[in-house]
Amino acid sequence: MNYYLFIPFFLILLLFLPIKLKLKFSCNLLKLNGAFGIFLFNKKIMHQQFWLKKRKIVLKDENKTDIVEIEFDSKEVIFADVFTKQIKDKTKLKEFYLFYNLGLNDAFISSMFAGIINLASLIFFTNLKNTKPTASLCVYDTVSYNRLVLEFAVKTVMTISLIDIAYSFVISLIITNRIAKEKIKNQKQTKSAEGL
Repeated sequence: MNYYLFIPFFLILLLFLPIKLKLKFSCNLLKLNGAFGIFLFNKKIMHQQFWLKKRKIVLKDENKTDIVEIEFDSKEVIFADVFTKQIKDKTKLKEFYLFYNLGLNDAFISSMFAGIINLASLIFFTNLKNTKPTASLCVYDTVSYNRLVLEFAVKTVMTISLIDIAYSFVISLIITNRIAKEKIKNQKQTKSAEGL
């Protein structure tokens, strides 16, 4: 029996079997900073801290000292947006947890806003449950009545196959390049129109 035939079988199986992907995101809306991480089988792939400054996103890797500044209308942000839209329908959502800590220096106003956030998250979870019926959804809220704080965090666990990730990546690159070319073309047309 030829055991070398098992190698392509396992490679094809690896491409199509779903893998467990965990995403964590947290932000402080008052300080306009936060962090996000991507974990594959509970092993850290990427962990970045970010700050929002004017029209830029400042990124810093957890283990490195160099800082990267990305503008909102840059090619990287367009790619991230397109890639997220491409991969959204290919994933199977297993868990979605929303955590927040809210405080507005007034107990009454803080509790009112916490109620509004709980109502909005309930509507969002209801719509999400209609499209992903097997997902586990939960909200953990903390109301700090006599402090000024506005922090949010999201933890999601999903499964996706490697072939879907590769396909979404290639399609996102093509669409991003097309959008970038159209943007450059539009800028040239507006400059030539202003010159007249």
